[in-house]
Formats: sequence, C-alpha cells, structure tokens
Amino acid sequence: MTLQPVILAGGPGTRLWPLSKENYSKPFLAINGKNSLIQETAIRLKGLSEQPAIVVCAESNRFLVKDQLEEINHRPDSIILEPTGKNTAPALTIAAIQAVKANADAVLLSLHSDHIIKEVDSFQNSLRSAVPAAESGGIVTFGIVPSTPSSGFGYLRKGKLKNGIGELLDFIEKPDEKTALDFLNSEQYLWNSGILMLKASLWLDQVQKHAPEIYETCTSAMDLSTKDDLFIRPDSEIFGTCPSDAIDYAIMEKVVGDEKKPSCWVSEINAGWSDMGSWNSFWEDGIPDNQGNVTSGDVFLRSVNDSLILSTHRTVGVLGLEQAVVVETADSVLVTTMEHEQAVKDLVTDINSKDRLSTDHHIKIHRPWGTYEILDEGMGFQVKRLTVRAGESLSLQVHKYRAEHWVVVKGEAFVTKGENTLTLEENESTFISQGEKHRLENKTDSNLEIIEVQSGSYFGEDDIVRIEDKYSRAD
Repeated sequence: MTLQPVILAGGPGTRLWPLSKENYSKPFLAINGKNSLIQETAIRLKGLSEQPAIVVCAESNRFLVKDQLEEINHRPDSIILEPTGKNTAPALTIAAIQAVKANADAVLLSLHSDHIIKEVDSFQNSLRSAVPAAESGGIVTFGIVPSTPSSGFGYLRKGKLKNGIGELLDFIEKPDEKTALDFLNSEQYLWNSGILMLKASLWLDQVQKHAPEIYETCTSAMDLSTKDDLFIRPDSEIFGTCPSDAIDYAIMEKVVGDEKKPSCWVSEINAGWSDMGSWNSFWEDGIPDNQGNVTSGDVFLRSVNDSLILSTHRTVGVLGLEQAVVVETADSVLVTTMEHEQAVKDLVTDINSKDRLSTDHHIKIHRPWGTYEILDEGMGFQVKRLTVRAGESLSLQVHKYRAEHWVVVKGEAFVTKGENTLTLEENESTFISQGEKHRLENKTDSNLEIIEVQSGSYFGEDDIVRIEDKYSRAD
C-alpha cells in the first residue's frame, strides 16, 4: 500500500500578518531555515511514501507552489487550484476525488502545509503505525501531546492507547484556560493537529452523508475541471457555490457522534510539533536571548523582556516593553502584545475594509518567470525592479496605457520590440513605447535584473495583453 499525501496549502494566513499575506501566505515563508514550510512538509514525506503529493492551493499561488517544490526536486502528482478559498473540507474533498481517479483504494494522508515538526523520524513512525487502521476502513486522526494548557487549539479526547493508537472519543473546540489546564492534568486529551489518514473513498462517503452540498458541488466542479500540465482547475462557477467549512466542523464532529460511524482512532504524536498559528507560537519556537526576547534582523533593544521583534528591511529600536510583538516589513508594521496577538486576523479584516494592498501582497511579487518589486510610484510613473530567473521569459505583450524604460543592472537581456530583437548588457537600456509589442527574455544561466520605469496614465497588472506566453496565460 502506498499513502497518497495531500498537502493543503490554501488559506490567507492572516494571523502572521504582515509577514504572511494572502498572495504570499505562511506556507511559503522560511521560518527557521532556508526551506519554506511547504518545502519542509514535502521533505518529511521522503521515506514515508513514494507517491508524489496532491497539493491544493489558491489559483494565485500556483506558480509559487510549483517553483518552491521544484527547488527541492519534488514534482507533485497534481496541483488543484481553488478558484476561491472554501476552507479545508472542500479542499480535501476535491483532492480525494482526484485520488480515486488514479486508485480507487487510495489511502489519503492529509497534511497542512504550515506545520513545524522537529523530530521527523518520530513523526513518520507515528504515521506508519496508523496505516493498518486506515487500510482496514478506519479514520485516524493525529493528536499532539500537549506541553502547555493552551486555549488556542482544539482537543481530541482519547481512549486507552495501545501501541500509540486509541479510540477517538470526542472533539472539543478551543477551551478556556481553566478547562485547558484540566485537560492537561487529566492526560486524556491531545491537541488536534488537523492531520488525517483514511481511504479517499471513505472520506467521500462521509462527506456525501454529512455535508451533501459540499459533496455535490465538489463532484460537479471536478467533473468539469480542466488540466494544464500539473494544474487542475475545478469549474469556478460551480465551486463558487460550495459551502465554506472546516474538516472538523463539517465532517469529523458529525462522524464521531454518528451511531453508524466507521472506526475512529487517534494516534499520538510527540515529535516537536508546532502549527505556527500565531506570533506567540513563533516566539515559543524561537531561540531567546537572556531576557527572553526572540529577534531577527536589524534590531536594537533596551529594557525589553519576553518579546518578539522582527525586522526585514529597516532598523527597529524598542525600549521599555514586555511581552511585545513588533514585526516590520517593507510596507507594513505590526505592534501588539502577546495578550492581544490572537486578534491580529481581526485587525487585518479592518485593514482589508479600507482596500489596502498591504494585506494581499508584499512589495516583492512572485511570478512564474521570477519576481518584481515596486521601488517607487507617483502621479504618472512607477518604478520596479524585475528579476528574471535563468532561462525564463516574460510574455510577448502589449500595454494600452503605459510606456516602459528598461535598464539592465545585472546580466544580459534578450529583448523583442515590435518585429526587431536586440541584446542588452549591463548599463544599457531601451524604451518600449505605449502599444508596442515587446518581450523580455533571459537566455543565460544566471539571473537577469532590470530597472523598469513606467510612465503613463494607468499601471495596473490588468493592463497587459498577452500575445504569447510559455506559462499558458495568453489572452
């Protein structure tokens, strides 16, 4: 039997704003090393399953997922693109539909893409021990041995364990602090990790029984899906009508309370797990100084204790605070306390209501060919830094409302202008007039960097008419 991993990589990750944003969310961040969280999730599968993962993510993150997994030589089975985020229950359902197309008896291992697990061998052993229960038609959840009386997690009540596995007796939503302390002292409860193992066909049966509208819309959307290389696109109009709900709320809590339920199990994991679901967990996972502070970047502190201070671009000075959270990025700054950091997502909602792009994008935007970074903008102009990866190219395109000046600052550029082509070396430049057909290519084996000065009346990314595009984005 081969496990079919499913990596759920959707969700805006607003609890870690401003590091995490809608179009560059928590799974794509490198928290404590060179690899991002989604890369570490895929790496943990090595030696556990030979089957490439099915990844579910937002349409806007498709190339980010593909590129980050390619960096670690993991080519996924497929990348299913959600037209709109509908939470984890629909996401796992469309992955299960895809899995049974290839193997009617597939056993799913559903993983979140934003967990940290320090002891991989122990983690894999817990998963392996659960396989027989899943193969025999059971549902296996995975619980984390709690280290603190946390009120930030849901809990699983377990029966007597044998070889690390016991009957799953109940789901409990996030308790208050007193109840969480009682749970910790009783040793009968585990944190709910959100990891699941069960047959894909069993999952679909339970969704059809307990959330029929999710089942019907996901099935119909996948029946009309289209495929482009690794990317699978469910029908956007149908999927848009799907209810938005989490795995636990929509399915698992109902399954456990069902008299005719399949066997439900919980497997214990004690492997240095963290879901990085808040700035407090970020602080707890870091390495503190003698005053209990976790810092990163150009940071200066005086009389600061038990705080998290992160800087990505500018010098940050903090004086006379305790249990503070200060996070600086190029376009946003968060200042709060550990006591209030669970409300960061509500703050992001407030900012969203004012149509601020700082909750959606970083200043550096990722594209399939590389990245661009907005350096300056004002009335009638915008300045960008473009980095084109080796061997990549932008689309052959036209702009209706702007002209562009390109200056090569690093590498060699191959430029198409109208019917002509030219090569630009460092410190050389060219001008693209409004309405002129053009393309920028990097035919070398090192990165190309361009300073682009745009002038005109409108600079939105929708002012691009793509004539040809190697990434299937042509109009």
